[in-house]
Amino acid sequence: MADVPKSLKDEMDSLEEQLTVTGDKLKEIVEHFVGELTKGLTEKGGDIPMNPTWCLGFPTGNETGTYLALDMGGTNLRVCEIHLPEEKGEFDIIQSKYRMPEELKTGTADELWDYIADCLQQFIEYHHEGESLDQLPLGFTFSYPATQDAIDHGVLQRWTKGFDIEGVEGKDVVPPFEAALKERVSLDIVIVCGGGGGSDSSRNSNRYQQHQRVIVHREHRH
Repeated sequence: MADVPKSLKDEMDSLEEQLTVTGDKLKEIVEHFVGELTKGLTEKGGDIPMNPTWCLGFPTGNETGTYLALDMGGTNLRVCEIHLPEEKGEFDIIQSKYRMPEELKTGTADELWDYIADCLQQFIEYHHEGESLDQLPLGFTFSYPATQDAIDHGVLQRWTKGFDIEGVEGKDVVPPFEAALKERVSLDIVIVCGGGGGSDSSRNSNRYQQHQRVIVHREHRH
């Protein structure tokens, strides 16, 4: 560091000081985080919703069949088709990613569900052109704060990730989505879950036996 100009070194030292987290500060952050989690479990709620999931069991690795998975994120829409053969732990997957248009995030609820249904229709027609398919089960990863009273329902608490579509908050997202799907493809929404529930459910289907996962999302504030 002898050749570094003093002004530059002073600036580097200043940045290092700003980015250094002391042990006491780290404990303070942890205590605040735990407090917010606890608040989220109360009736008054908090900034961190602590919503229970209906994923009460985990895959054993012995499942077989063909399934569709839909992941609705803030930037992209991901559609996957997973085939599980009889060999335990084996799987075949095809997937496509669709950009979530920015104008859709402040549009209407009908425009949102129609767009997602269109993407699923495109996916099926592209990968199964000319085929006659039976009704496929669909797992819907809805990565937004939602409460559930059944495994295939999800009531949106509030939009995050830049979405601000009227008429969706406080309502079950499944019926309008199912209505849009029925006009295009034959799919059966069998489960709705958040990103954490979907990620954790996959742990028994591979050789990595994780028992805890953390997913960090950026939230866009208006």
